[in-house]
Amino acid sequence: MEETRKPDEVALRPYYKAHYHFQFLSAAFRFGLFDILEKDPGLTLTDIAERLGLEQQPARILLLGCTATGLVRKEGDGYHNTELTQPLGARPDQVPATFIPWETHGIYRAVSWLYESLKENDNIGLQREIPGTAPTLYGRLAENPELEGVFHTMMSAVSRLVAEDVAAEVDMSEYRHLLDVGGGAAMNAVHLARFWTDLEITIGDLPSIAPLANEKIAELGLADRVRAVGLDAFHDEFPVGHDAVLFAHFLEIWSSERVRGLLTKASRALPSGGGVFVVTPYQNDDETGPERSAYLSAYFHTVASGEGMVYTPKEYEQWFDEAGIDPVKRVLLGPDTVVICGRKR
Repeated sequence: MEETRKPDEVALRPYYKAHYHFQFLSAAFRFGLFDILEKDPGLTLTDIAERLGLEQQPARILLLGCTATGLVRKEGDGYHNTELTQPLGARPDQVPATFIPWETHGIYRAVSWLYESLKENDNIGLQREIPGTAPTLYGRLAENPELEGVFHTMMSAVSRLVAEDVAAEVDMSEYRHLLDVGGGAAMNAVHLARFWTDLEITIGDLPSIAPLANEKIAELGLADRVRAVGLDAFHDEFPVGHDAVLFAHFLEIWSSERVRGLLTKASRALPSGGGVFVVTPYQNDDETGPERSAYLSAYFHTVASGEGMVYTPKEYEQWFDEAGIDPVKRVLLGPDTVVICGRKR
């Protein structure tokens, strides 16, 4: 008689109980637990309850959850941040701390509509959970100023890190005028201009965004080499007169058809030998991960646009070739980000 194996419930538990892990993390961050433990390590349950404005029982539940999941550790009667959460108290305005408010208010409920979004091939999470009428997240943020502020705080922290890596790792010394498509608040442009001091940069973004970018550029004293102009990337032709085009964390938002169209526009606008640089989250060519590529793909499809995902470098290189751009190399910026570099034929 064939033996019936019991299902491995313990091994599966982290998957179907993951929501508790996040809620302990989010609640502790919102109450300021990691901040007070960073400033005063070793506080007791009574101390923490008083500092957080909680009754004993709720404080006890919060601390049990944080201790059991490795977010804090208990020594005697005192509680301490762990190596994992120490940055959340010490640097609340930087990565990874800035992810937590955005995940809490912008993504957590919306991404629970993943099943429906996949079935309908649309961003049902956005439609169900974020008020407004715009068809993409970026339009709805303008209709929700508080959420927009949380989003931009998170994106500024992320963009700062990526921009520093791009400036340090990607050689742009042979180029003189870069078009930064979808460059937003000028984070990439500022770092590149400071690193490559002979490089002029034009940011092409929506007319509502360009004036804000120009204000920041002027404040930083870079208006002589960096400027922002209104550009609807999907409806306008790209301006000529540049010898390189940058797409930084922009293409993965959109469908493969739109990506190919944007690369074709870039190719048309460039002279022979012009450079094309795509900064994007990394997915293995064999489509097996890493995990972040899966998370972001679900986010783009369920919340952001209803059409994008993290594509593989192999796909980008194929699309380069179709657009008349020779793939030159890949530059990995850590395990999660890649720059696909190409040159127009």
